[in-house]
Amino acid sequence: MKIKEQNIVLSILLSSIFLEGLDAFSIFAVPFPWFGVSILLLIIPAYYVFNFDLSSLNFGSLKYWILYVVTVTIIKAFSFDLEMPQYATSTYSQFISLRVTKIISFFIVVWIIQFLASYFTKDQLIEYIAYIGVIISVLSLYSYFSFFLDFPDFNRTRAGSGGWSQPIQRACSVLRNYGTFREPSFLAVWTVPFIPLNFYLARKNNKWYFLSILPILSLILTRSLTGVISVLVACLVVLFVYLLKTKKLELNFVYPIIMILFVSLIANNISFKFPPLDPSMCPPNSADKCDCSIYDDSLDEAKNSENIAESIFSRATLIAGGGLDGFGNFSYLTNHILNENIKLFGDGLGSSNIIYSYNFEKQTAQVKSGEIVFRNPGQIVSFNNLYANIYFSSGLIGLIWFLFILFKYMYYLFKNTEIINYYLAIQLFSILLMFFFQAEELSTLLGVSVGLIILESHKNE
Repeated sequence: MKIKEQNIVLSILLSSIFLEGLDAFSIFAVPFPWFGVSILLLIIPAYYVFNFDLSSLNFGSLKYWILYVVTVTIIKAFSFDLEMPQYATSTYSQFISLRVTKIISFFIVVWIIQFLASYFTKDQLIEYIAYIGVIISVLSLYSYFSFFLDFPDFNRTRAGSGGWSQPIQRACSVLRNYGTFREPSFLAVWTVPFIPLNFYLARKNNKWYFLSILPILSLILTRSLTGVISVLVACLVVLFVYLLKTKKLELNFVYPIIMILFVSLIANNISFKFPPLDPSMCPPNSADKCDCSIYDDSLDEAKNSENIAESIFSRATLIAGGGLDGFGNFSYLTNHILNENIKLFGDGLGSSNIIYSYNFEKQTAQVKSGEIVFRNPGQIVSFNNLYANIYFSSGLIGLIWFLFILFKYMYYLFKNTEIINYYLAIQLFSILLMFFFQAEELSTLLGVSVGLIILESHKNE
């Protein structure tokens, strides 16, 4: 294989990850992440043009699980009879096709990682990917500081889920669209997987300790409880497992924890609290989004604290005391699961979201001033939970199968003693924790994690 062909495949992977990190932007109403997902499909014609050798690749049961989920989705789509919600921005066929493309692209990423390992070292691949995380973090930090340093900020072009535009700022301290993502929580989900890779690279090159500050600061400024707690818990679990196995304390696993806590304290000095919005800027939002003195509850008040560390960790305390219902729409999702019959095969990717959207409207309906008010009227609602999405899309069979695959990966990582496996365990575990509370689809970076794990396990067979 010629070097230029290797670089083409690597460029496709890196471009896809980069475009996924530009979620707030679109061209001709097509969001950048969709371009990122779609260009991964170029690997399919490239396979035939360049005659790639696939004999050394190993996917185990993952490929059969992907095939099962796609098959269920296609079969269910032919008999689906609900209309798309009023404010959906795509047709039913487009909506389903995008979700099928997403899961196929995830599999392609797993394929690419293994394939490129024949031409690049493992550390080279990790370093290339880690640099993408640094670049997006820098862009996001620039966006953050532009708010109060009078820099020209990026012009976000992607519409919100309801079809209307999403302004960059919201009232008070909540940075609704901080950074390159439409929402801080999704920027956090994208940023966290790079942090373990940074600290793995730092074992051999100290510059990565400095570079790790960028994604960590980007994460902290999102105020994402899910993102921060997930990576901290993942580090603590791996630290504990390593201690049990080796009877030694590995300080390198403590460094990410120290860095995150330290940056959390430093970030308080550079945090920015938005002034209240002018009432004319408030619609279609409710008055509490414009008046900083109005809080829904103690969680909302904590989130709007000027102190970033307090905003993150006080919410963690409140949720720990009050239960998981404090996580956004978790209670509505729980009710949806309890009120549905057990699904063996599921409703298919995308179709399950549409069913949930109508159910969500019913659950959130409230009577105010004699009128029925809905929380997300006419919108397609996300589960914001990978496991719920897999369950409703592929059924109990698909969920158990998927969890078994994950268990095998995690078991391998903790069974083998190579140091990279512990960092991959931090990465995988933090991703899986975040996907319990935020995001619902198999991501490109999860594909990177799985690809590296399979690569390591196949090497040691």
